[in-house]
Amino acid sequence: MQRQFDHTNSEFTLEKIIEYGFDQFADQINEISGAATKELAIEQGLDAITQTWNMTELDIGPYRDRGHFKVKSTDDVFMALEDNQVQLSTMKASRFVKAFEVDVDHWERTLSHILEVVEMLLTVQRQWMYLENIFLGEDIRKQLPRESAEFDEVNFRWKSIMTRLNKDKNALRGSHHDGMLEQLTDMNLKLEDIQKSLDMYLETKRQIFPRFYFLSNDDLLEILGQSKNPEAVQPHLKKCFDNIKSLKMSRQGMNMKWEATAMSSADGELVDFGHSVFLEGPVEAWLCDVEKTMRWTLKEALRNCRVALRKYLTRRDKWIKDHPGQVCITASQIQWTQDVSKALVTSKEKADKRALKVMKKKQIAMLNKFSEAIRGNLTKIQRLKIVALVTIEVHARDIIEKLMKTGTLDVTAFEWLSQLRLYWDKDIDDCVVKQTNTQFQYGYEYLGNSGRLVITPLTDRCYITLTTALHLHRGGSPKGPAGTGKTETVKDLGKSLGMYVIVVNCSEGLDYKSMGRMFSGLAQTGAWGCFDEFNRINIEVLSVVAQQILSILSALAAGSQRFVFEGREIDLVWSCGIFITMNPGYAGRTELPDNLKSMFRPIAMVTPDSNLIAEIILFGEGFGNTKGLAKKVFTLYSLAEQQLSKQDHYDFGLRALVSVLRYAGRKKRTNPNMPDEEILLLSMKDMNNAKLTSVDAPLFNGIMSDLFPGIDMPVIDYSKLKDTIEAEFKSRGLQINPVSVLKVIQLYETKSSRHAVMIVGATQSAKTVTWRVLQSTLTSLSKAGDPNFTNVKDYPLNPKALSLGELYGEFDLNTNEWTDGILSSVMRQTCAGKSHIF
Repeated sequence: MQRQFDHTNSEFTLEKIIEYGFDQFADQINEISGAATKELAIEQGLDAITQTWNMTELDIGPYRDRGHFKVKSTDDVFMALEDNQVQLSTMKASRFVKAFEVDVDHWERTLSHILEVVEMLLTVQRQWMYLENIFLGEDIRKQLPRESAEFDEVNFRWKSIMTRLNKDKNALRGSHHDGMLEQLTDMNLKLEDIQKSLDMYLETKRQIFPRFYFLSNDDLLEILGQSKNPEAVQPHLKKCFDNIKSLKMSRQGMNMKWEATAMSSADGELVDFGHSVFLEGPVEAWLCDVEKTMRWTLKEALRNCRVALRKYLTRRDKWIKDHPGQVCITASQIQWTQDVSKALVTSKEKADKRALKVMKKKQIAMLNKFSEAIRGNLTKIQRLKIVALVTIEVHARDIIEKLMKTGTLDVTAFEWLSQLRLYWDKDIDDCVVKQTNTQFQYGYEYLGNSGRLVITPLTDRCYITLTTALHLHRGGSPKGPAGTGKTETVKDLGKSLGMYVIVVNCSEGLDYKSMGRMFSGLAQTGAWGCFDEFNRINIEVLSVVAQQILSILSALAAGSQRFVFEGREIDLVWSCGIFITMNPGYAGRTELPDNLKSMFRPIAMVTPDSNLIAEIILFGEGFGNTKGLAKKVFTLYSLAEQQLSKQDHYDFGLRALVSVLRYAGRKKRTNPNMPDEEILLLSMKDMNNAKLTSVDAPLFNGIMSDLFPGIDMPVIDYSKLKDTIEAEFKSRGLQINPVSVLKVIQLYETKSSRHAVMIVGATQSAKTVTWRVLQSTLTSLSKAGDPNFTNVKDYPLNPKALSLGELYGEFDLNTNEWTDGILSSVMRQTCAGKSHIF
């Protein structure tokens, strides 16, 4: 018997259930009710999906105020897709789906189609945005006419699609427009072809002037787009050469042709070219001419410098002013090698050390002359030249001492052969560098006056390993903790050989393609690549990099002039070298694969001789009694490290030691009449007192008074600054506490001696008040007309409230666009002005 009932009716009660006899059919009713509930859930789920896609919109906004549009974000769309696809797969797994099978299949296909269209939309947008910037330039359109026409067609179709999507932003309707996916797929293929043609075009330019391999595609396209305007290429020169910051350009002749007559380094040194370079035709062609002229000019300059040095052997202070710093050092080393070789031959013949003693006396007399010159009134370039030359000549003096101590009286003795020696080879009419059984031609890369490394016995040992590695067509791999001079040693050996050394800071972000491009550039330019913290690269990338390095080293060993690299045949210049540095034991570092290890000769870098480094830096800064002073500074820092408490912000290592000595040199030049020991004492107080805790300050001062007994600490008059600080405290309603005033003055001293300062302390210890008071004090004094103080702007940030991308800026992979972070945009803004920044 069938009865109809409405369970929602208020009359449907327990009495009715018994009346109808439902209790006899409990199991069937239970089953039917469960199935109905499950089917209802599926029906409601499908309704919810329908509602979601009636509302879900693509985030589309204007692009660069050109009347175009772009997809800004797809996070919401992808989140909805993911959730709904999981729901549908759960529904399909249910046995109650039969009634809704058609609807579920329909939504599965629909969502799959939306996903495919949106992903393709992003892919096309990424390529279009990159290529649109490029094909806006007229020069590229002329160079690649077929690709430009193809891009214009894609461009038109893309804009019409985006305009349509902007009018109706609904993701479901937008992605289901007739032929949308086919159209986007076709556009993607065309853009990929255009990209390939563009890469081939850039590759041909890079093969003509291989230094372009060290530039990004964007920089290279900017240069190629400005080929008719050589002045626009100037900002990119420092990316292609070691130290050519700019060329001296002018327009000459009836046709007003551009020509370059000299090169200028970052430190301001100007070197005239031996002959003018006409800046005509393709930019890569005249840059090749600039490179050849740079080498030829330096070779001629070295030749003239050597001749002049023979005339001015006793008047080197006059000679150094007339020639570029780089060739002065090289000519001086050639002369020194010649003199020591002659002295050794004489010593062997006469069986005594007199010739070496005479040589040492000459060397010391010359160094004293340079020391006097450093104390004198020199221009910035002259000072840089002399300091670099002195650094090399002090090492030359130490080698003569070493030869005398070991009783070396023969030019074939290992003590002499193990030194880096420069000769002028008359047979090939060129400068050659020898060490042990290795020999290299000088590279003539213009290095300007970028300073030289203090050479210690550790540096010498490292040089021997690196030169032998190059000789055996291997790479070099200095390993060791931070601050032991791994990278600096490679760079300085490059300077000794006149090589172009490119330092690459490796990170997890490096892929095999960017590494391959770098290696291809090194092979074709003959430059050296120093890959810093190489073991930070991901292990998957390292396995490919191993093959890339192996192909270069094998070609070098075979003496090939051309070889196949990454499927292309390229030139190989014999002088190219690959070096890697590694910091062992840090987090996030990979262990190198064995096939990669075997290609590099390892060098263990230990803590260098800080005492010797301090002595030579002090000598270069114009101090007297450098041995005694260096011993005191070194002892002070050693005792401070041992006896003071261990704080995270303390650093008494080599880097801190070097920075205090450089600061002392600057102080000496501003206070020429102050005794050396007082200057050193004052510099160490400025650099260290502010960072010491209240427990450590008396200990540090005690060590200083023990090492410099009887020397009074010079007192600097800060009365004007102090009065203004106190006035600032009063205006802020704060108590004038002697410690607070002292901390503001210490912050002022620290800011004067460092680029960046970290204020460390517990909560409520007046960290913010200290810098704010100093800022308003300096600004007040500046407004009062005191020329010694500057108006200071501040830009407070809270980095903890920001992600890394928001802080530093990030690259959006979906749009291929770089967005500045807060810090990077503040830096751009402040560097554009000339005010001091906090």
